Amino acid sequence: YFKMKNTRAAILSQINQPLKIVELVIPELKKGQVLVKIAYSGICHTQLNEIKGLKGEDKFLPHTLGHEGSGVVVKVGPDVQKVKAGDHVVLTWIKGEGIDVPSTQYQMKDGTIVNSGAISTFMEHAIISENRLVAIDKRMPLKEAALLGCAVPTGAGIVINTIKLAQGKSIAIFGIGGIGSSALLAAKMKGAYQIIA
Repeated sequence: YFKMKNTRAAILSQINQPLKIVELVIPELKKGQVLVKIAYSGICHTQLNEIKGLKGEDKFLPHTLGHEGSGVVVKVGPDVQKVKAGDHVVLTWIKGEGIDVPSTQYQMKDGTIVNSGAISTFMEHAIISENRLVAIDKRMPLKEAALLGCAVPTGAGIVINTIKLAQGKSIAIFGIGGIGSSALLAAKMKGAYQIIA
């Protein structure tokens, strides 16, 4: 039984300004929503560009951030069938099976509305759309599992699905961060003959 009513989050309230750590009231779960205790969150250029205002006008300020992470399911809303309380999960921006709930709203104690998308990971507890969660084996460390939310599917996906790298072909990878490292692993897995990183 979950009794917590509030959570802390790092929110973007102004473009090109530091994130603010605030306390948010956790709303009641709607159909297809899942409350997750966040264990780990990644950060990438998508969030950095959003913070800097490089993605254009931001009509949703203030709002939460974060699109890859891992955690433990605390509570599920109506009609959720994909996960249950206690499940270890990867949180991802990639839509999967399950109900799609594109957004939610939190509230600060002073009544200020804070917008959130289907997924947000810069929080201690977050409401996530069922279709942005993937249950994982509890033996997998949550620290590494967080990378499965964006870095691994993006980097490996480029190699496997976009360029369709064939065995014996060569590849050059510029940048070996989370995405580049994942591309490198996929290239090795696909049997690339010469990998330049």
